[in-house]
Amino acid sequence: MSEVITRGSSVGLVPFLFGLAGRAALPGVGLRRLLGDLGLSDDAARALLSRLTRAGELTSERHGRTVDYRLAGNLARGFERIRTSGQAPPSDWSGSFAAVLYQVPEEHRAFRDALRRAAVLAGYGILQPGVLISMSELGTRLDGVLADRPVEARVWPARLALDVDDAAAAASIAWGLPELARGYHVHLGRLETAGTRTPTDPPTALRTYADTLMPILVETLREPRLPPALMPPDWPGSELRTAIGRYSAVTVPAFTAYVDAVTSSAGARERA
Repeated sequence: MSEVITRGSSVGLVPFLFGLAGRAALPGVGLRRLLGDLGLSDDAARALLSRLTRAGELTSERHGRTVDYRLAGNLARGFERIRTSGQAPPSDWSGSFAAVLYQVPEEHRAFRDALRRAAVLAGYGILQPGVLISMSELGTRLDGVLADRPVEARVWPARLALDVDDAAAAASIAWGLPELARGYHVHLGRLETAGTRTPTDPPTALRTYADTLMPILVETLREPRLPPALMPPDWPGSELRTAIGRYSAVTVPAFTAYVDAVTSSAGARERA
């Protein structure tokens, strides 16, 4: 079994499959079969979908003997971040970050950790403990986690005004840009060699694609959408997205028809 699947990252397989299928809702039977192709037993796939539904990361709707699933919560936020990662960032530095300041007692660290996770998936950077920054205002991006805020926890929206040099330094810290750039260069090398070997068997091709691309897509979630003045010179993000597209163009046709057949609602319900 692959490292991607065996080291606790099976949760990420679910939005990954939604992205491949290109559907807002997927039948449980089809999801379980594709999860099986990626190395999960049917019992493990059922347990995963049930756990994610209970946690609010999936919603489910029953149709006769079958259940259709949709992404929700952090999974939906992360999926949207990846889907829109190619959109152009702001062209100019506005002079300030949107910020979220928080103070959470240690006895409520579960809420603190959930807030940080949701914020990162919503595009915030962690400048320091208790300070999150973003290019855009809080809006509704953290409403789900803030609904469970303990009475003792304090969360304040704010603005952090900085000149462009200080803002670039803050962005480098908040989003770990030097480390992220090094990781991107490693991924670029991996994609360059991975594209030369594409299995012809659809389930095997699907699994090879997932093993190769999932860790890279997780890393792309960490890239902020910042104006060029705040990014390091020679930032490799655009180059990595181009390499992902090139690799996908070569490998995805090997299993596109297979994934479409498996996730077809009518076909899935006939197999239920």
